[in-house]
Amino acid sequence: MSGAMLKDRVVLVTGAGGGLGSAVSKACATEGATVILLGKTIPKLEKAYDAIVAAGGPQPAIYPLDLAGATEDDYRDLAATIEREFGALHGLVHCAAELGALGPVNDISGGLWQRLLHVNLSAPFLLTRELLPLIQKSAGSAIVFVTDSVARSGKAYWGAYGVAKIGLEGFGKILADELENYKVGVHVYSPGPMQSPLRRRAYPGENPESLPSPDIHAEQIARMLSPNETCSHAHLNSNV
Repeated sequence: MSGAMLKDRVVLVTGAGGGLGSAVSKACATEGATVILLGKTIPKLEKAYDAIVAAGGPQPAIYPLDLAGATEDDYRDLAATIEREFGALHGLVHCAAELGALGPVNDISGGLWQRLLHVNLSAPFLLTRELLPLIQKSAGSAIVFVTDSVARSGKAYWGAYGVAKIGLEGFGKILADELENYKVGVHVYSPGPMQSPLRRRAYPGENPESLPSPDIHAEQIARMLSPNETCSHAHLNSNV
């Protein structure tokens, strides 16, 4: 990458303390973006923050928020804070995800079902809805939804997480159609198997060293946020 592709641009990454979220945040900062690190675990966000600063990237911002318990007012406050502190938002990357417990549908409690649908589907919707007016004001802005191969395979035992990813992919396509006349890129990205905490939970017997690093996917996502990549239709990018 050039090292200046996202210069002077502001990007919000959810799940910024996780495997892919942290890698995306670093990749965007490497390309010159000011990154807003959103997540629920402050030490992990601080680790990503320190890595960006140590690498000489623009000073990022930490915004602690637990998507499982966030309300609509919380998202409105976030949008107001970004507008007040940064004046613009050029990119939004939805990396946050919660797997839950894999198992048959009849073993899923109603509470777990609702939680996983909220974190993996409703929260991205609410966050996008509140930030969209600000995103639309920025030329060449983009939104990236990170999905999963189970969204298309309907794989057994993936329960609420799988259903939520199917819904997230559909939401991305609907949003892209609604934004057809705006210069807002909408991407639905499925990275496929990679080294990540979520992958280790889903496949505990797998050797993580046999999988690609999330850095590869982070660079691809950073390119999607470039103003040169702006599009009016959802692109399903898959490495599965």
